[in-house]
Amino acid sequence: MASSKKNRRKRTHPAPLIVRWKRSLKTGVKSLAESTWLKFTTGIVLLTSGLDEAVETLFADISALELGAHHGVMVLGFVNVLSSLPDMLDGLTGTFLSDDEEEAEHAEDDSEDLPHQQESRPPTPAENKIKKAA
Repeated sequence: MASSKKNRRKRTHPAPLIVRWKRSLKTGVKSLAESTWLKFTTGIVLLTSGLDEAVETLFADISALELGAHHGVMVLGFVNVLSSLPDMLDGLTGTFLSDDEEEAEHAEDDSEDLPHQQESRPPTPAENKIKKAA
């Protein structure tokens, strides 16, 4: 006999310590494995180590189709760097957009205050010289 959702009892006590520890470990490892900066750093390390091995004979190996492990390491590093770039660029774009929005708000505030400031302050000596020259 299948039990319905209405008949299920809700837990009133928290999960056991081992279950909570397992959940926290799982989320920690998952967040580390999906980290954009970790992917980017790993990609750079793989790419540079593969290039270090293949830099002298890269074009000769590719033209002769003599591919080795260092070529695969370079490709894996390149893919890791490429896969991390969209998340990094999204973060940078969000940072720059928020800065631009704040500057636009400050510019609007300054433009509203500008006529009042010009009317209330006396002209500077440079403005007097320009008026006299005209």
